[in-house]
Amino acid sequence: MTDAFEGIRILDFTQLEQGPSATQMLADFGADVIKIERIDVGEIGRNQVPFIGDGYSPHWSATNRNKRSISVDVKSVEGRKLILDLTKDADIVASNFRPGVMDRLGLGYDALSAVNPRIIVGYASGYGLSGPYTHRRGQDLAAQAISGLMALSGTEETGPMPSGTFMIDYVASMQFALGMMAALAARERTGRGQIVDSNLMNAAITTHLQEGTTFLNTGQRYPRPPANIAHARNTALYGYYKAADGLWFTLIGEYYVDEQWRRAARACGLTPEQIDDPRFQSIEGLTEHVHETRDLLADAIARFPRDEIMARFEAEGILVAPVHDYDAVFDDPQVRHNNLVLEAEVAGIGPVRFVGMPVSLSETPARLRMVPPKVGQHNDEVLRAAGFSPNEIAELKSAGVIGSESDREATGGRPAWS
Repeated sequence: MTDAFEGIRILDFTQLEQGPSATQMLADFGADVIKIERIDVGEIGRNQVPFIGDGYSPHWSATNRNKRSISVDVKSVEGRKLILDLTKDADIVASNFRPGVMDRLGLGYDALSAVNPRIIVGYASGYGLSGPYTHRRGQDLAAQAISGLMALSGTEETGPMPSGTFMIDYVASMQFALGMMAALAARERTGRGQIVDSNLMNAAITTHLQEGTTFLNTGQRYPRPPANIAHARNTALYGYYKAADGLWFTLIGEYYVDEQWRRAARACGLTPEQIDDPRFQSIEGLTEHVHETRDLLADAIARFPRDEIMARFEAEGILVAPVHDYDAVFDDPQVRHNNLVLEAEVAGIGPVRFVGMPVSLSETPARLRMVPPKVGQHNDEVLRAAGFSPNEIAELKSAGVIGSESDREATGGRPAWS
């Protein structure tokens, strides 16, 4: 099978989520991603709790499949030279350290492009490669806060509310991957590499580009909505409600249908007077009376089990969806059909399940080719392919320039993840 990015080689210095998710996306579609890790112990993400088996981190494994690992002391003269040698045959060098770190290691764009003018150097950071925040540490929650996203989230009662997951890390990683793909496409025309600059703050701001564009042009602001209402300036017909059995569901009755209030009110079994209340027959009226209509719906919905009230809304042509907990998410028939649960054997751990690939291609699909690697698992393989002789590889090992988890285990040491 031919993979979409077959023949593309990435030297991957990234760690945690923002960078590794991006390089994994390209690896899933066939890129040869060589993870550059610290001697023996690997990247810091390997120590993220909780652990399975003998200290194996599912957080780390979630973003590092389909990659090979070499373990190099990049602070040594020999280690830096080794990376420059590998850069000659690479297409992308990716990192998500703070700006300036790669330059201080002697592995910034100038040094890398000197040995390979076609190299694409991708930097993922908190705020970008220049500007007043360049040297601030970047982090998902900080990006949610500074971007205005947290101010849009939550309710009148809760105040600002962050996302339930590291959402901006992932959004930024997909933008990072897109930037590297765009640079590869540009290189096909120009023959030259370039710098890709992606950051968490920009990613967070673009998640609310519709609201941002509206504010920039009209000054409209977006106060936090009342409880149960999903977004600012929406009505009680666009929100989330708790049923009699304690289960939650989302109601999307503000869009796609006519007579929105009448349909929703009938589904809930409200009285004829409430159904036909002239105050509630337009979006403007529903917005003005959002608290009153919210209370009417919430009280009525609380009389029905979730499956029953959802069926009543569906009978009225109103879209609803259950709020799944994790047990339900990964047992959902559509989730299974979309192959979003993968399983593979990891040496020393056993079967490990992964969240699958979100995008499908009909001719060159993403696939699970390799489980996440041990630290330095591919030292010999990568260096032999780069032209190093067995003696040269042995000398690098003895000098401490390269090392591997397997070498340590062979002498009685523990795995890197322990």
